[in-house]
This record gives sequence, structure tokens and C-alpha cells, in this order.
Amino acid sequence: MPTVTSPSLNVYSGPNALVDFYDPDKCPPAPLVEVPEHPWREQGVRIYAKLMSALPAANVKSLPALNMLLRARESGELTPETKTIIEYSSGSTVISLGILANIMGIETVKAYLSNKTSPAKLDLLRMIGSTLFAGHAQPEPLDPNGGIYAATKDGQGPGAYNPDQYSNPNASFHIRWTAPQILKQLPDIKVFATCIGTSGTVTGCGLSLKRHKPDITRVGVCTSLNDRIPGPRMYSLLEPVTWFPWREAIDTMMEVSSPEAFEYSLHLCRNGLLVGPSSGMAMLGLFRFLERTMKEKGTLDHLRNEDGEIPCVFICCDGPFQYISEYYDKLPESHFHPIRNSELLGVDSYSYNLDWEMTPAEAHSILFWPKGPSNPSPRVPNDRGKMDFDSSSEVVVLDLRAEGDYKHMKLPNAFNLPIGRTQNPYMHPPTMVEIFKEIDGRVGLGASNDLVRCLDGKVVFTLGYDGHIARLAMSVLRNRGLEAYCIMGGVEEWETLSLAPFGMSN
Repeated sequence: MPTVTSPSLNVYSGPNALVDFYDPDKCPPAPLVEVPEHPWREQGVRIYAKLMSALPAANVKSLPALNMLLRARESGELTPETKTIIEYSSGSTVISLGILANIMGIETVKAYLSNKTSPAKLDLLRMIGSTLFAGHAQPEPLDPNGGIYAATKDGQGPGAYNPDQYSNPNASFHIRWTAPQILKQLPDIKVFATCIGTSGTVTGCGLSLKRHKPDITRVGVCTSLNDRIPGPRMYSLLEPVTWFPWREAIDTMMEVSSPEAFEYSLHLCRNGLLVGPSSGMAMLGLFRFLERTMKEKGTLDHLRNEDGEIPCVFICCDGPFQYISEYYDKLPESHFHPIRNSELLGVDSYSYNLDWEMTPAEAHSILFWPKGPSNPSPRVPNDRGKMDFDSSSEVVVLDLRAEGDYKHMKLPNAFNLPIGRTQNPYMHPPTMVEIFKEIDGRVGLGASNDLVRCLDGKVVFTLGYDGHIARLAMSVLRNRGLEAYCIMGGVEEWETLSLAPFGMSN
């Protein structure tokens, strides 16, 4: 099969397929998607989301991460002897570094990060193989007590490399790729908005866009004072950043609070753009710029193109999935529909399998097969295959009917757990909660009593009136490790088959 790399078809193959997949020169541009409905549409404002969340590592940092590693390899800082990448990151940079390091054959990635990083992001970092070190949230880059300093120092050890996104000229990536993509996709852009975190995106895009479009307005968006949104920073934490000329890359600055950022992200997600809180923050920052402009000037006309429209772009840095729990922390419950039948979430969590179900006829043929050395119990096939147990297994019955019914008509080798008649638990949640807890408590994994001692080590057939409770008991017994089968249709179907042995006393 020939090696194929086709950006137009989004196909990557051959030994360098993964490297090519992450190379922006060999990929289609990140999507630019218009947000059709917004408060400013009737005034001729066209708003587009630049979905850096659609990049291979699902975040904007994958491209500067690649750029830092490639530059380090070219400069000799990254060599075949480099075994460890070390970085301080709010998450996205080190996620990208972790993935890219694996592709490039680097064994270990150590991540210094905020102790306020979401559990979902921590789990993601561990999933891709990173070693994590928690530290203070959003420290100043030069703080000797912070994670940035610790990562820099750790990166000076043998076989280690610290890309240091805070001093690395990764803004050059956005000058080389992101800004040119935007200009090609939307040549008449008039307003550009992005959040400011490490400031690489705003610096690279802001400077490049201004160079090519002198009349563009660049909006930087930072977090409200003493607030936290994953990735972006408040202004006081941007002041020490002098190695990127981010101040020259913006024309105005807006602030957004974390509840607002999550709310606008939620709105975007529910309207088809699965983007994270910093994306909602960037869009709201753009709205605030338009609001302030209207308040100060009474018009937006100075922003219009000749066709009367105002094309705007905001950057979407990543997706929402790493922050799911934070949406519920930041937003009131009124933003979310309640979970119906939520009482079921803590019960009936064990496995089911059609192969563990049998008809009364199948159960009858096993329970009443004439025993003898020359006549072992059959391995009766059901509609889906054969029962797992062999002819030497001892079969017992767990009868879940009321005690009176059990004593009146019972099967051989039966033991009674008197649940009695109930509503169908699968159709009536309160019944499921009550009955599951009772069965699980009596014969579940942690149970220890005379009844389970009679069942352990046996093949257990579960029997009820109509099969529903028997099916539930089967799943509980299977979770305990027993080979259990439920008799579907229960006694009611058994009786309709006129199987004579049923009803005979032991």
C-alpha cells in the first residue's frame, strides 16, 4: 500500500503519519465557524469561532507545543539523550507535550500544575502517561515558590528539557500559522478577540493581524480580579510578563468573571460548538467591547466594511469535557435539567446477559432430569447457546416468592428469600430501589448469612412470580461471583406450560 498524506482528504499514513497529523503545514486549517444567532446580528455584526479545539490534541496549545519541541530539536536542546520533558501548565500545554513526547519517543513527561486543576483534567493527564506535581494556583512566573520556577529548575537536570512556555517564543507559531489561516479564511476581518493566558496567542495573532490589517481592532480578555478560569489570567498576573509584547498586540482589554465564562461556554455548547469556558470568556469579551463602543460612540459604523458588515473572530482554545464538574460548581442548578429517576443512579449497577436467562422448560428439564451414574444432567441449550455449568454441578433454586407461596409449591433444592409480589422494578423506580437494596443486602457481595452459605459454590436458578425480580436477583448473584440463571416468566409461565412436577413438595 502506498504511503499517502493528503491534507485535502485529511489522510495521513506511513511511518511519519502521526508527526504529519500534528504538522499544521500538512493539515487543513482549524475550522472557522460562524455563530448564527447572537445579540449583535441585526446590527451587521458577523461573529466567527476559530476552533483551535479541533486541532489533533483538541486544544490551542498543541501547535506551540509542537513548535517548542521542533525548535529545541533544531537548536540541540532536545537530543536523543533527552528522556524527560518538564513543564508548568494549566493543563493544555502539558497535555499536548505529553502526546507529542510519546510520538517523538521521549519516555517521561512531568507536569507541574495548579492544585485547582479540575479532576477531569488531572485524570486526562494521567491517562496519557504524565507524572503530576500539584502546586499553587496561577503563580507569577518569577515566584521562587511557584511551579514555573520548580519546573525550570527541574528541567536543568541530566536528560531533562523544560520548554518553558512562559519564556519560549511560541508566539511565533501563531504568526506563522494561526493568523495567516484567519486572514485566508476571513480576509475582511475587523475585530479579533482572544483570552490572555501565557499571552502567546494574543501576541502572535495580534501583531500579525495588525501588520496585515491595520484597521483591525484587537480585544484582549482577562479574568476578573481574584477570579479563576482555566487557562486565562487576571491582569495582575499578566503585568510581570515582559518577554512577550502582548501590550502591543491588543487595542483594548475586557474582563469576564468565571460564572459568565462558563455560562457563555454552555450556550455555545448547546448550540453546536463544543468549546470550553475560555471560549465563552472570549465571546463575552467581544460582546463587551461592542457594548462599550456603542455606549461611547453611539455607533459601530467605524468598524464596518464597505458592505456594512463587521466580521469578528474569537479564539476557542479547547473543549468543555475537562471542565464538566466546574460547570455545575460555577452555575446555578437552574441552568440544567434535573435528572429524572435519579434514585436509580445508586442501584442496579451490576451486569446482565441474555445468556444468563432460561425458560421454565429449560429449567424444568435440568431440575427434574432423572439422576444416576448413567444418566447425568444435560447441558441444555437455550436460544443463545449452552449453559456454562457441567453435569457434575449442584443446582439449587433461590425462590423469591412470598413464604406462604413458597411452602405451598416449591421446586427441588429450593431456598426462600421472601420478596413477594411487587410492581415490575424495571418500570417502577421506587420498587427497584427498595428491592435491589434488600436483595443485595441479603445475598450480595458483602453478605454473610446462612442463606448465602447454602448458595455459594452452587449453580443458582432464580425464580419469582413473573421473572422480573428473579432477573434482578440473578445480576446480584453474578456480581457475588456465583453462576446464576434467572427463570424468565417465573411461576406464572411455568404453570401455563402444565409442567406436572411443579407444585410437588420436596
